Amino acid sequence: MNSIRIERAQNGFTVCMDDPAIVAKNQKSDGPWLDPEVEFVFDDEAEVIAFITKNLTKIIPAKKDDFASSFDAAVQESEEEEKAEESKK
Repeated sequence: MNSIRIERAQNGFTVCMDDPAIVAKNQKSDGPWLDPEVEFVFDDEAEVIAFITKNLTKIIPAKKDDFASSFDAAVQESEEEEKAEESKK
């Protein structure tokens, strides 16, 4: 799951997100797991918005066929089958 967290700090804002490069490395590696969450510090709202605008595709990449989307598809298919069976009754 990809997400972003924005929090107010004493002197500005912090933005936390998963680094896609670290996530990819974790998926391909049998070595130690690395925490993909990185934190950025900004002085004001304008900097936060500019960062998010510039990096939105990194923060929330295009949907691809991964475990989460495969699971969602399986759940949707199962629900559709249940509805079809109920309508036959």
